[in-house]
Amino acid sequence: MQRPVHDQLPTPPLDRPAEAAAPAVTVIFPLYHAAGKVDAMVDALARQAHPGGLEQGRWLEAIFIDNASTDGTPARVEAAFARHGSPAHWRLVVNPQNLGLAGSLNRAFSLARAPIAVTCHADCRFGRPDFVARMAAHFARNPRAAAITGHPTVEPGQPVPFAEQFNLIANLMDILPAGGDADVLEPTGFAEGRCDGFRVAALAEIGYYDSRLKLAGEDQLLAARLRAKGWTVHKAPALTYVMSLSAQQDSLWKLLRHQQMFGRAHPFILLANRGTAAGIAGDSAGGNRTARMILRVVQLLGAASYVNLPLVLLLGAPTVCWLLPLVLVFGAKLLLFRLHMAVVRMGKARTALFWLLQIPADLAYTAGVFQGLWILRRRDPNIEIS
Repeated sequence: MQRPVHDQLPTPPLDRPAEAAAPAVTVIFPLYHAAGKVDAMVDALARQAHPGGLEQGRWLEAIFIDNASTDGTPARVEAAFARHGSPAHWRLVVNPQNLGLAGSLNRAFSLARAPIAVTCHADCRFGRPDFVARMAAHFARNPRAAAITGHPTVEPGQPVPFAEQFNLIANLMDILPAGGDADVLEPTGFAEGRCDGFRVAALAEIGYYDSRLKLAGEDQLLAARLRAKGWTVHKAPALTYVMSLSAQQDSLWKLLRHQQMFGRAHPFILLANRGTAAGIAGDSAGGNRTARMILRVVQLLGAASYVNLPLVLLLGAPTVCWLLPLVLVFGAKLLLFRLHMAVVRMGKARTALFWLLQIPADLAYTAGVFQGLWILRRRDPNIEIS
């Protein structure tokens, strides 16, 4: 018989004062130019409750870590804390300089007092008031689990900007309805860090995130290093969180830039590190990560067909020589995108624009791959990849 979640979640001894007991969970909020999202983040944190009825300060601590924002984010955090009575178990940490996402998270992990850390980015909201408690319970039941990712969803009934629709579909975000038993875990290639749990001791064992990967790919490399040490990485399909676009991806231009950054990181991930292939394809990767790998291959083929098109036309080759590659590329993308397009519905005009933007997206990703290969050729172990 399965024990209740609150019986599985470690808690401080009840005969000790709260300030003397280490928390069971540290919730980490990485911030960068997030002033407009801080209030909602703090309110969502305040709603997190322990199923056993413990006061939040008895089992949870929160670290808001600002990465040298210049938009007043730290002041907004302090004001939001004050609205909730400035709880002693919430604290703000401000980096004197921008450390990149990986470096900022590494600092937060090193400051965490709990054995389990849950990261929640500014573009995410907990999907349930017991999200953090249930995440900790998963770790209690799975002692070799090092990382567990939640399941992203889109806010129901809310208008979705086109840039967000493009991101959800074109990057095959893991938003397809899952459901199922809240206690069941599935294998996944990597935890993206948006609203996920980590076993701090496992992260310390591998040296945390590789800080050379500042904006893309650090999650994939982390998962590979965890597996190499015998740890496991999972997804909790019923542990949902609401996802929206961050300030770093809230326009089509920024999304194309991210395509380039994905491409630039991938040669380093796959060619300079062992064991990373297991996180992008196959049983341990899961269906979503495998589909993304196929998509990246199709993007490379697509870029080749676009570059080849003017040459084929100039040489007067038969129509099939330029039309067939395009049909194959867009046909493959249609198969990959079909389920996401059924969930993220777009009108005819947006759908047409979405398909037109596949060309610059594929070219940006491919340009990034060549940049990444050039960086690898230099064989500088300290060089920043992205």
